[in-house]
Amino acid sequence: MTFVFWVWRPGVSVLLLLCVCDGAEGVIRRHCDCYEEDMYVQKDIGGFIQCSLKPGLGPYAECTEITDLRSGLEEVFPDVRSLCILHSSSSLPADSFSHIPLLEHLYLDGSHLAKVTSGAFAGLPKLRFLHILVSSSWGGVNVTLEPGVFQGLSSLEELTLAGMSLALAPAALLDPLVRVRSLRVDRAGARDLGELFCLLSPGMEKLETLELPDSMVSSIQNGGCSGSNPWPTVLLSRIRILDLSGNPVRRVEPKSLSVFQNLSSLSLSMVDVWVGQLWGSGMGRVNKLYLSSYALRQFTPSLSDLCTLVVKHGVESLDLRLALITAFTAEVMKRCGPGLRQLSVTSQDLSGMDLGFWTGTGQIQGLMMVLTKLTNASFCSAGGGRVWNLTSLILHENHLTEITTDQFSCMPLLERLDLSENHISSLAHRALQGMPLLRVLDLTHNKISMLGEDDFEGLPALEVLLLEGNKISGGIAHGVFRRQHRLQDLSLGEIDIIYQLYLNMLFLGFPTKLQHLLIDTGPGTYLTVGHVPAPEFPMLLELRGKMIQSSDCENNMFPMVRELKVGDGTKFDCNNIFLAPYFLNLESFEFSANPEKFATPYTTINQLRKLKRLKLTNLNFSNHTDPSVTFRNLTELRSLVLINCRLNFLTRSMFTDLVSLRVLRLYSESPLILLEGVFIPLLSLSTLVFDQVDFRCDCSNGWLLDWADNSRKTQVVLLQRQQCIWHYQRLNFLSTMERLCQTEDDFLSYVSTTAAVCTLLCLALGYRFLRWPCVVLFFRLRGWVERRVGRRWWRRRMGGQWEELIEGEEGEEEVRYDAFVSFSSGDEAWVLGEMAPMLEEEGEPRLRLCLHHRDFEVGKGIVDNIAENIYCSRRTVCVLTRRYLRSDWCGLEMRVATHRLLSEHSHRLILIFLEHISPFELSAFHRLAKLARTRTYLDWPQDEDERVTFWERLRRNIAERDADELHDPPEAS
Repeated sequence: MTFVFWVWRPGVSVLLLLCVCDGAEGVIRRHCDCYEEDMYVQKDIGGFIQCSLKPGLGPYAECTEITDLRSGLEEVFPDVRSLCILHSSSSLPADSFSHIPLLEHLYLDGSHLAKVTSGAFAGLPKLRFLHILVSSSWGGVNVTLEPGVFQGLSSLEELTLAGMSLALAPAALLDPLVRVRSLRVDRAGARDLGELFCLLSPGMEKLETLELPDSMVSSIQNGGCSGSNPWPTVLLSRIRILDLSGNPVRRVEPKSLSVFQNLSSLSLSMVDVWVGQLWGSGMGRVNKLYLSSYALRQFTPSLSDLCTLVVKHGVESLDLRLALITAFTAEVMKRCGPGLRQLSVTSQDLSGMDLGFWTGTGQIQGLMMVLTKLTNASFCSAGGGRVWNLTSLILHENHLTEITTDQFSCMPLLERLDLSENHISSLAHRALQGMPLLRVLDLTHNKISMLGEDDFEGLPALEVLLLEGNKISGGIAHGVFRRQHRLQDLSLGEIDIIYQLYLNMLFLGFPTKLQHLLIDTGPGTYLTVGHVPAPEFPMLLELRGKMIQSSDCENNMFPMVRELKVGDGTKFDCNNIFLAPYFLNLESFEFSANPEKFATPYTTINQLRKLKRLKLTNLNFSNHTDPSVTFRNLTELRSLVLINCRLNFLTRSMFTDLVSLRVLRLYSESPLILLEGVFIPLLSLSTLVFDQVDFRCDCSNGWLLDWADNSRKTQVVLLQRQQCIWHYQRLNFLSTMERLCQTEDDFLSYVSTTAAVCTLLCLALGYRFLRWPCVVLFFRLRGWVERRVGRRWWRRRMGGQWEELIEGEEGEEEVRYDAFVSFSSGDEAWVLGEMAPMLEEEGEPRLRLCLHHRDFEVGKGIVDNIAENIYCSRRTVCVLTRRYLRSDWCGLEMRVATHRLLSEHSHRLILIFLEHISPFELSAFHRLAKLARTRTYLDWPQDEDERVTFWERLRRNIAERDADELHDPPEAS
């Protein structure tokens, strides 16, 4: 497949025809970046457009600042499967994406889009996910959708239309989408829900999810479609997920939702709507019901009405958001029946609620109360000793200040407890007792300052314990986690204690199943692992803090760490030796230093021979005479990220050993110089990301653009967004280099190209207009040279006899014929039968004629014979017929004679029209037509009596010795 690209070279914009294939990945792109699906690419590059790229659908491409989709997308590889576009185009023309036939995921974000033409998505038989975002306004923008917009999308499974009014959409718009499972129409600006339902096609038999959020729907009516057609009830009856959230619904008519008899999820926003309207809506069973108030407007359903709704429609999960509910009591909750399993309340002041409400319906297994201003969580004491079969309790972002003794002891089946982002400062004795099945405990971002010996005593099944965001300054008791043998994920808050932290003492052993450990230490804390058994699984270790120092360099835990993250400008050493080399089997290492405070000797990173991913932040490579030492021996490294590492230069020697590197990402706030050929050792490099690099506006960087342009294996990402420093200004790197850098070689290349083009044009014009004059001149000069050289040669050979011979022969040699007769072979009978006998054998004076079949020298070239004999004749007689005009050789003879006529005024050109030729026929032969207009010519008379006069006039004009033109008026014109 062939595409046209404008590719930049210093000083020259070159239009290339590039055959795009798997190997042609190095072309500099102005708008689009393409990259392969790779775990390192996804982790270290990510998406630059918020389009939620789907895993497993690489290669990916992201395009920004596109004004013309058809030309802008020419930069995208044809094998791309996921494409995200931020554009300002006003229309989507037909076949916009047909050159990307493997596309499966397409995201379009364009606020100026006004028209989508028929066939815009033609040629995409594999497209499965399509997202079109037009506007973020609530009312929706009018976009013209032509019939057949979605024609050919037979594989589409998910369609999202956001910010697009569909009031003028054609009736059969969605007919081709027979395999769509999920349809989302966001901010469509429809007042009645029926307007959106009527867009659905009966052929969409696989549709299960219908989302119509924020579309200004204010009423749900039991109406029909245009032409008194009913809603597509068969289709709607198959819907399982219906999302109407964000719509200011004020009225729900009776039986308006009767088509929905078996919903697994219904989301609905309402404005001062009596919940009883939903009873009469006719809808059937709803497994999950989400009710919310629209834009903080008043929606105050009574709990009694809600419970009636729960029972009537078999609701198992009830989610209430921004709804003002009163009388949250056990007595009222009894009306919800035993079917309610999940209850969620968000953004409502429930600080004065009866915490024993749950006793009214003891079947609730999941309770979430977020932003409800709860000041205590004494559910068990309020329950009067009853056991609650709760499995999940989420009290995120409330006002809890403490956890009291046996606060959750009535919840023996609890598996998840989330108390994050509260104000909890302490855990009372036995506060977490009575939860033997608890697996996840989240206490992040509280105010816990001390961990006591018995705080987690009653949690033997705990797998995830999150204490991050707590400043632990009061101490950590030995053996605080001694019961947590199943622990897999542990995060410790900022440990601001001036002492040595022994990990083995925290556990009195070590949880062998631990896979993730995060420790945030203060400046005076020394970390020691101690004698611990080796973990059973590879570990991720995150260490944060100003100083991480260890006196225990060799232990059983470090070799099991596969991924290590050391952040916050940390000093990271063991007995003043950089600690990283002690993690012998490390595969991923992220290290953020603070060179202003700590001079870390990090060059020993080169001892981590199994390293596959390396991310270094704020290191000071300028302190090292040879920065390349850090990367030696890292032959297994796949991804390298350098962020503000104070590198003045990048040299080839730095990357000599990185033969397996596939991803390189650079970020530098100070100007960075890339020496020529720096990336040549990176034999496996597939993606080079210039996250932010302030280049110098120096033409020495021109090699980088040539390399990026010519590389067949490396995709250079975000180069078009980089800047360079020029006279204390930040300018676009590519455009500035294009304007400033015209090197000598490029200038010579430009000049030579221009000269070659001009030469070709001159040759073409010369061939068209000067071909035959040049040919005549060439042979004339050659003949003249041959005669002159021959004469001098004979003069030397014959001495004084030459003068005597030449005096008698020169005139005869110069003019051998009275006339050269130019005629077509078709007119040979007339010339030989009429003209030659009459002029050579009859009358006086008798003339000598040059006839090509008789007088041309045998063995000499035809052109040579023509030129020589014309110049050896006093006159040239052209016998003109239509056959003459079609003859190339006759044309040559005419041109030679005309050339001599212009150069020698003594020569005369005599035209004889043997047959009548109209001026129109002569107009195609410019030279002959001009001669016929400016000179007298002879017509061959048809009357026998007039031919005597004809021959006399012709003989007289040939025999005359002057150069005057004929005085007789023309006989024909």
